[in-house]
Amino acid sequence: MKFGILYNIDYQPAVHGSGSAYYEEILEQVELLEELGFDAAWFGEHHYSGYSFGNPAMIALAAAGRTKRLRLGTGVSLIPLHHPLRLAEEYAMLDVLSAGRLDYGVGRGFLSYAYDLFNIDMSESHERYHEGIELIIKAWTAPGPFSFAGRFWKLHDYEFFPKPLQQPHPPIFAAGAATPGSFSWAGEMGLDLCTALFGPDQNLLRSGIESYRQTLAAHHHDSRAGVVASVTQMYCAESKAEALRHGGEYTLNYYKFFSDLDRRGSRPSVARGFGKIRIEDLDNAGLVLFGDPDDLVKRIAAVRDSFGIDLLLFEVAQGGASPAEVRQSLRLFAAEVMPHFKQQGVVGSRTPAQS
Repeated sequence: MKFGILYNIDYQPAVHGSGSAYYEEILEQVELLEELGFDAAWFGEHHYSGYSFGNPAMIALAAAGRTKRLRLGTGVSLIPLHHPLRLAEEYAMLDVLSAGRLDYGVGRGFLSYAYDLFNIDMSESHERYHEGIELIIKAWTAPGPFSFAGRFWKLHDYEFFPKPLQQPHPPIFAAGAATPGSFSWAGEMGLDLCTALFGPDQNLLRSGIESYRQTLAAHHHDSRAGVVASVTQMYCAESKAEALRHGGEYTLNYYKFFSDLDRRGSRPSVARGFGKIRIEDLDNAGLVLFGDPDDLVKRIAAVRDSFGIDLLLFEVAQGGASPAEVRQSLRLFAAEVMPHFKQQGVVGSRTPAQS
């Protein structure tokens, strides 16, 4: 099992200081992740209230300049909100300039406020998402000029540059959470999968992952090659009580933050109910990972065995957690928990193109 951090966080001036200080702290944490032996750093995309990053490719490129080994991902790139050709260009450049370290997480997004801001009909989001991914893959893999005739985007005799370094293309992690069809679509396309452990229905998650692997095989993709990543909140402390107290507080702050954001949109989503969640219920159900090192070893082993997760992506810096607390939690986890699970190799890597 591999471990990474997803920076899908809420900027708070009282905690993070100026915008430049905030980004610098994140980049310094990314350097620490590589030093500690984590496998990946992913960056979320949102467009309001200081939530995550308006351009994940830019922060990931800055992170690439400070690291050598760490995989760099998106959690997730919101395909329907952009022209897919622009995304293909940005992320192919990121793959080239990072020496082939891109893990491209993609999805529709679940907060309607983003669609309102971009004046895009959210009822078209599935079609835009699927068509956009098809266009990105074609741009990355076509051996020469190509044409594309979709409902939303059309190209004629277009030649793409630069080709990504990883061949046939960087790993694409398709989001799957509350919509069962998202799991099977990822399998049909032969993509990797990114889901969320902290969702309210573990049975849906388990059946979704099973459906994904079955669909991979049914469409003649190698089911062993499908990497499954999952996101959840984590806090590692010297005692379980401390982890619940601090990790629980910051997670509830974070849940309330995006629950309130959901209320600004024209359509409600599952996020609206997160403002009423009790941390004890999440912990008892194993939907979050708060604990001392011994407790986390047991919990992570259970997650691995129950769901078949290959890459755990932790949200650790959200909800007003101070940089010092985040670093302390990361150091303790790396020292006392990761050695029980680390193996050689890198999740999601593809063979670089030969020059």
